[in-house]
Amino acid sequence: MTTNAFHPDHLKPGNMVGPWRIVESLGSGNFGHVFKVERDGDFFTLKMAVRPAPAPPQETPERVLEERQVDGRMRHEGAILMANASHPGLPHLRAVDRWPHPTRGYLYIVTDHVLGEPFDRWRERTRPSAAQLVDVFIEVVRVVARLHARGILIRDFKGEHVIVSATDNKPVLVDMGSAYLPGGSTLTVGLAPGTPHALPPECISFIREEAWKQGARFDAAAAGDLYQLGVFFYEALTECWPFDARMPADELLVAIETAIPRAPHRLNPEVPQSLSRIVLKLLEKRPEDRHESAEALLQALWDAAKERSRKRWKVPLRLPAEGPAPVTQDEVEERRLQKQAAERRARETPKQKMELSREQALEQFAAAIQEVEAELATAEAQADRRKKVLRRVALGVGPVLLGLSLFTTWWAWLAPTSTSTAESEKGSSLVSTLRNSRPNMAVAAWLCATFGVGCAAPQLRPLPEDCPEQAIETMKDLRLSVEEYHLIIDINQPGNDQQLGVYHAGKVTGRLVRIWNNRPYTLPEGTLVYGQLWTEGLIKYGKEAVLGRYSELLLPDGRRVPVCLSLWDHTGLMMKSPGSKPGAARLPRQVQVGVLDRWP
Repeated sequence: MTTNAFHPDHLKPGNMVGPWRIVESLGSGNFGHVFKVERDGDFFTLKMAVRPAPAPPQETPERVLEERQVDGRMRHEGAILMANASHPGLPHLRAVDRWPHPTRGYLYIVTDHVLGEPFDRWRERTRPSAAQLVDVFIEVVRVVARLHARGILIRDFKGEHVIVSATDNKPVLVDMGSAYLPGGSTLTVGLAPGTPHALPPECISFIREEAWKQGARFDAAAAGDLYQLGVFFYEALTECWPFDARMPADELLVAIETAIPRAPHRLNPEVPQSLSRIVLKLLEKRPEDRHESAEALLQALWDAAKERSRKRWKVPLRLPAEGPAPVTQDEVEERRLQKQAAERRARETPKQKMELSREQALEQFAAAIQEVEAELATAEAQADRRKKVLRRVALGVGPVLLGLSLFTTWWAWLAPTSTSTAESEKGSSLVSTLRNSRPNMAVAAWLCATFGVGCAAPQLRPLPEDCPEQAIETMKDLRLSVEEYHLIIDINQPGNDQQLGVYHAGKVTGRLVRIWNNRPYTLPEGTLVYGQLWTEGLIKYGKEAVLGRYSELLLPDGRRVPVCLSLWDHTGLMMKSPGSKPGAARLPRQVQVGVLDRWP
């Protein structure tokens, strides 16, 4: 089939990328697309970066850095797979090329297609026992140990990157885009791209120190990979995250840095305590308190697996229908002892490395006040906005003061001994966190910039503002206010246009659909539109709603133009469909689109 696409977002089944025929899309992310492809009757996996190679002579240094970050991930993964071609547990690299132009096109790599399913889906389908899970854990750690022996660090390990083979149930690691390769590029200033809820505590401490602003890079170590293995094991054993990924960004980061998660065997009594102890050791706040190496972790898993003949190791690990087990007095005492042990270890660290000086704390407080005053100054022209800002001042100063207390008495960070039993669907509720303090806001901003996460943490709707003049002119030229279109909210949402989809806060890629087949349209078929959704804390006509803003069109010829389009109508709000859950809004896949001259 002839390929008329100019951008990876336009590729679809049947298109050719060089000699590779696309069979289906396997998913998309912030950095690229993944396709199942076919060649000469065999199937492979093709990954393509979303930006073409940079052209340094015509670009600014900042733009070159941005472009190479995406391109660099794909180069990184190709180099690592080539260097480890003989090792089991990693897919074999088959090709590296560019499309559609051999030097200026989008970089892609082709690997063997792993016939299987992602670990999370496999776990949901098979409901494995502890004995089956420890077999997977051991094989995963073997792969990690081999990589560490070559000096390679994964830096973004998570369950989505583990495919369980359909032939032998052996795990295969399929994403090395963020890995550190000795002698390779460092990808980015600061931290390598990763997953916020799986960040090791030392990464968050690095961000908080703000050395990355001067170009410093985080000195990754094997202990960081071990921590992320702990997050993976925790979720596999409990169906919960150690810290709920749906928490507001500032709360999530403080929880990772300060709170001890509930032990897996406390959440689910069916979890063997030997495995629970291994997981908690992997999740220790200080790198030196975790296992010494992946080899040491492998030995610990082998020792625990000696109990696998026991009956409790052979039953499916399933959370009770009523949810995680309630907190008992034994657990309260256990957590008290954990707190004492952590305090004892903390006293061994030089005090100047553990707390902010009084002068530093006052500087942060003064800077926070200056930010609040700046907001007031910009809001004086509108009385109603001024009232909102004043309320934000009242709510903002308190957390700043609490933040000073948090940093100057840091050893009080261990989990509280409350006996509350409320639990989120994933993650423990036994955390005490700080919201909206300036250091946490700075870290949340870093996450937005570095990881591309949807950081509308408290789910506040954005402020109204005028649509850019260029976008207004563009929409007039394209006759968007005259020609009627519908909108596919997100092209990556599975199902047909008559079905409901499940949507989360963050960036989306939509597609404009012509309403009338018998009328001429200015925009060509296949025009994509990029935007963002806000899914929580919004009300329309007394019901929960979703806010959608779309600000850029991608034409099939590769041109990008600014626009101001909204979900549904001029309010940008669309009421959620029945069955919506917190963080997961149900909406029709295809809806009408509003053309704006001012963001509501």
